[in-house]
Amino acid sequence: MTVQPEPRPEPRPQPLPSEPASRGRALWGGGGLIAALTVGAGAFFYTHNTTTPPAPAIAPPAQNTPAVPAAQTAAVQLSMLSPAKAPSALAKSGFSPADRARILAAVKDGKMRLVEMPVLDASGAVGQTIDVTVSGLTQRVVLTGKFQHLVIPIVEAGQILIAPVSMPHAPALTIGALTALGPQALPALTTLDQRVLLNVIVQ
Repeated sequence: MTVQPEPRPEPRPQPLPSEPASRGRALWGGGGLIAALTVGAGAFFYTHNTTTPPAPAIAPPAQNTPAVPAAQTAAVQLSMLSPAKAPSALAKSGFSPADRARILAAVKDGKMRLVEMPVLDASGAVGQTIDVTVSGLTQRVVLTGKFQHLVIPIVEAGQILIAPVSMPHAPALTIGALTALGPQALPALTTLDQRVLLNVIVQ
């Protein structure tokens, strides 16, 4: 008896794998995922900025310039007094007798010039006290609603530092200054730690 071999199933044709297409789909899907993650991360850091930007570098103060916390700057043009008027002008200033003698000697030697800047409290209130410092010399002024005489010694190019001594009244202490160009309102002060730094142009 002859044993016949079992018939083998005919091989079915298998489609060849399309490597370029499948690889392209994988790369396209991966690229889309990366793009989505990038956009998402950018949006997250844009809306949830958790890093603190570095603080700007603070330049050291100049030798003759006092440290100025919370300073607001402005520029004023002031008229120079003639040296002949210096003695009478200094006699009405808030400087001590020793400071007056030093200033007068510097004016006579041509090392200092005197300028005047009458000041008032723009609100009309009476009693706000300020310190006015320039070239290391300070004079204390009690403001009123009227302009009062203020003589300031300037070396060459001067900066005037104005600091409140008494707590500024509400809503703010605005000092009016009479300059060479007319009345000028200086930056307002609302707290004791604020300062006004004036860059002086002498005419």
